[in-house]
Amino acid sequence: EYRERLERDVATRTEALSATNDRLSKEIRERRNAQRRLSRLQADLVQANKLASLGQITAGVAHEINQPVATIRVLAETAASQKPSARGAKALIAENLSAIIRMCDRLGHITGELRTFSRKASSEVEPVPLKEAVDSSILLNESRLRDHRVSLRCDPIDPQLRVMASRVRLEQVLVNLLQNAFEALDGVPDAQVRLSLSADGDQVRLRVADNGPGLPPQVQAQLFTPFVTTKPKGLGLGLVIAHDILRDFGGALSAESSETGATFILTLRKAS
Repeated sequence: EYRERLERDVATRTEALSATNDRLSKEIRERRNAQRRLSRLQADLVQANKLASLGQITAGVAHEINQPVATIRVLAETAASQKPSARGAKALIAENLSAIIRMCDRLGHITGELRTFSRKASSEVEPVPLKEAVDSSILLNESRLRDHRVSLRCDPIDPQLRVMASRVRLEQVLVNLLQNAFEALDGVPDAQVRLSLSADGDQVRLRVADNGPGLPPQVQAQLFTPFVTTKPKGLGLGLVIAHDILRDFGGALSAESSETGATFILTLRKAS
């Protein structure tokens, strides 16, 4: 009788443990699926933010392309109008063709950067030349730089300096920060943005500073909180996404503000 009761108790406990185990397994599967959905949504949000930035710079890039295209046409027409037998015609044609090649190279560079920037970025972190990422972000913002009449200064960056990042996502952060700085300087006389670099052990700090009005205290306190923005049409997601991207790199994004302007500091791990 005792053995039968014990067997019944064991069977009951086993059934209860089995049910609990099934329930836990189901919860684990649901959590994993939710995590995958969250990761996909975060990646889509990063891409949407990048495409929004791309929309802002497209008009400027169109201007960058139109100018050399018009010059190429003039050079080609001038070369075509020369008589081969005319004095100095060969030299002029050769000079014009060289100029056309240079401008075509620049057009290819601009459109290549635009295409790379618009591509969906990999989440993998690898050694990235910091100078290339900075140069590309400046190139994509050149027309807006002129439109806002901003003077941009950039400290020399060693071409060999590499940081742990994803190049496309790092460029996305830099483009966002530069765009924010240009907009903050709207109407500011002698508007200036400076990119400066410093190293501390295995970390690199890149500062993006402007001489605008700075950040309001209430905004600075919630700077990396979703939907907090000073822009009338802003969503308040650009800095949040930039902050998360830097965190994924094993780095950080912080900000300082004063009456003489705002400074955003990107802390990145130096690649060995």
